[in-house]
Amino acid sequence: MNLSYLDPKIDLVFKRVFSRANLLLDFLNAVLPLDAPIESLTYLPTEQAPQVPGMRFSIVDVKCHDQSGQVFVVEMQMLWTDAYFSRILFSGAQAIVNQLSSGAAYQSLCRVYSVTVLNDVFEKAPSEKDRWLHHYKITRLAEHDKVLQGLQFVILELPKFTPQTRVEKQVTALWLRFLCETGKSGFVPDEAFLSYPPVANAVKLTEFKGYSAVEIESYQKYLDALSNEKSFLLDAETKGRAQGMEEGRVEGMEEGIEKGRVAGLQEGIEKGRLAVARNLLALLDDDEAIAQASGLALAAIKKLRQGA
Repeated sequence: MNLSYLDPKIDLVFKRVFSRANLLLDFLNAVLPLDAPIESLTYLPTEQAPQVPGMRFSIVDVKCHDQSGQVFVVEMQMLWTDAYFSRILFSGAQAIVNQLSSGAAYQSLCRVYSVTVLNDVFEKAPSEKDRWLHHYKITRLAEHDKVLQGLQFVILELPKFTPQTRVEKQVTALWLRFLCETGKSGFVPDEAFLSYPPVANAVKLTEFKGYSAVEIESYQKYLDALSNEKSFLLDAETKGRAQGMEEGRVEGMEEGIEKGRVAGLQEGIEKGRLAVARNLLALLDDDEAIAQASGLALAAIKKLRQGA
């Protein structure tokens, strides 16, 4: 492996960087839409949330609370499936439930932020192409300024972030660049990285030389496992698309046959009515009687008589 820096999005490196409370604190202050800055962090045990099928290796998380008791569940998510929405709901709700000991008052519950750093794209609509930060709150439908406090979700789509597309705070851009660029082939930290101590320290923690041979082997195995997961998801998506196309083709054929049968039947009935009406036109002068007998509208009978 010919790397000077490892990818901070990978389990081993992510945890080494963000197990430093000062770095995680700076990162969260930089990227989150907070009501007030975080002044201190204390790490909490990470509960084992249910695994998303086929995604054992693509999720990394750390959990902490600040000086006011607010809880932050921070997850690094390499790949995305719709099932991941259920996971972040579970993790956020679990972080609320675990605050309450038996007999404690509900008023003691503190806010929870569920933060997902996503190395994938889940909002693919053209209108969302530059929106890398997604902030969800529980709001009243009729009045979005009415917020039910307690649980918020923030998703950062790293592939959509480019410093040129939006004017960001310098520190925000530095942390997102750190996650996006560090570990890529040929990466060299520039002056902006090195002049801001928290990001400079984070970059140093990704240096290849700082990891043992055993850790590098673990890192490589993780990359291989992640690649397998990605292939698994792509295969499942391809098979699902092919199955959907086949089902659609069969359904389309059946629908076409049914429509053709109905159309043919209707056409036959219409022709029969016209034949009856034409025969009666030669025998009767009462157009209303002919309309009633043939099943055609009176206007159609008058039109036929005019053309006869």
